[in-house]
Amino acid sequence: MFRKLAVAALALVFFGPAIGLIGIGVLMNPAAAYCANLTGNVNVGPIPDSLTVTTANGQSFTLNRQQLTHAATIISIGSSIDGVGRAGIKIALMAALTESTLRMLSNTGAYPESANYPHDGNGSDHDSLGLFQMRPAAGWGTVAELMDPTYQAQAFYGGKNGPNYPSPRGLLDIPGWQQMDPGQAAQAVEVSAFPDRYRNYEPVADTILATLTTTGTGTGSASSSRVVFPLPEGTWVMSSPFGMRVHPITGERKLHTGTDFSAADGVPILAVADGTVTVAGASGGYGNLIVIEHDIDGQTVATAYAHMWDHGIHVNIGDHVQAGQHIGDVGSSGLSTGPHLHFEVRPGGTRHPAVDAAAWLTAHHAADLPEATTSSRVRGCQSAGFDANTGIAPPPKNPDGSWPAESCSLPDPTQPRRKGACVTPRTATIVRQIEAMNVGHNGIACWDPHAWNPTSDHPKGKACDITFGAIGHFPNKTEKAAGDRLAEWLVANADAWGVNYVIWGGRVWSSARASQGWRPYTGGGIYDVTSPTGGHHDHIHLSQR
Repeated sequence: MFRKLAVAALALVFFGPAIGLIGIGVLMNPAAAYCANLTGNVNVGPIPDSLTVTTANGQSFTLNRQQLTHAATIISIGSSIDGVGRAGIKIALMAALTESTLRMLSNTGAYPESANYPHDGNGSDHDSLGLFQMRPAAGWGTVAELMDPTYQAQAFYGGKNGPNYPSPRGLLDIPGWQQMDPGQAAQAVEVSAFPDRYRNYEPVADTILATLTTTGTGTGSASSSRVVFPLPEGTWVMSSPFGMRVHPITGERKLHTGTDFSAADGVPILAVADGTVTVAGASGGYGNLIVIEHDIDGQTVATAYAHMWDHGIHVNIGDHVQAGQHIGDVGSSGLSTGPHLHFEVRPGGTRHPAVDAAAWLTAHHAADLPEATTSSRVRGCQSAGFDANTGIAPPPKNPDGSWPAESCSLPDPTQPRRKGACVTPRTATIVRQIEAMNVGHNGIACWDPHAWNPTSDHPKGKACDITFGAIGHFPNKTEKAAGDRLAEWLVANADAWGVNYVIWGGRVWSSARASQGWRPYTGGGIYDVTSPTGGHHDHIHLSQR
């Protein structure tokens, strides 16, 4: 459904609204930002400084660390997508090797602005850009998108949750790609004028995979039972617990998915257990973010460490770290009021709900901290129920009972740092109401360009997506029940709050056809209603009048 659905694969939107906004960096789409899936059966290990490889025709050359880092990105993203596997990752590597030799190429002849983005050289093939030499004119994405290696990898893999579905086709959109020769499969995506050249890089792709990866069910993290506190003893004070709170900067009431520990600028941040770094870089409101995936007592656990300065990150994606290792320094980047560590814990991995980090550290004998007072009401991304009596007044009507015309005039409260993101006053009001009700959602995101859907209310600031569970997955029983309760409340109170229509769980309700109640949702010829996202099973779409 969304144009940039999994462009969050490596992090940029790591988790839920830890600080009241969607994280970006590799970036963002309205409902998709809250629980990324980084798990898979191909695991990235340490990245060497160089690797000498040989093509099928006997040509040898050396890949540098930057090229191998791009390869690791392609591998990590492929591993995060159901149905890709090692075979699909190999095809993607063959394609990127053929098209760019694993270099992010600008194209200043066609797009001078492409030089403003990080790149490894300048290309000149028509209007092609990046690792896979994708063309904006062919619909692969904007210049900004295609100069992002994570976006390019996601676009190459494609699928129903891909950024370009249904066209141009990615690998998962090619019928029978699994039975094709790898070179043929790469050609089917790239549609090159030289279809046979991809096979030449098959042994190179094999060498890269053998060098950078291991196989298994996790993310390559080492098994561990030892857990340590993420800051040195005597350097910190717990300043904000896990649970619902009013954000100190945005003023929004949101689930604080981590625990904050105030500490002096530059205090060392320590890995809490052995594991593998999956994120190391800027991530929107989190500022600079490190994410580590661990295998602790046989369970995958993801931990996150936020708000470091640019110079305060001391690890790279793919690094294996040990418990107590110095991985970063306390800072105050992103949405932060002062130097502190925002620390998150997600048992099960990155796409799973956060838990009370203080309680988790205590349970693992790393600290003796009090549990959050809200933990009995809020469990990760879920809530047992909600209270609609928040004290927030419904938006005002005209004296004749009609709704006044409104423009997209207010900053979008769900993503206050996103450039150009705005909402109407009525939308802002109902967002505050939904947040205050503590409905148990995974997050709300409103404004979005939605260029692929010209009738969308998102770019008008009149629509929001409220996520339940993980984007791209059908909700569990608890998540569906929470979504059902909110959807029914929106319908029951549509007249008071200016609700125009609601889509949820494969059904749609509209004020214009209120007498017909809930009707089957058809997707309008744009969305695949059989999928969790296209059928609106993983999120509620709300449009305001």
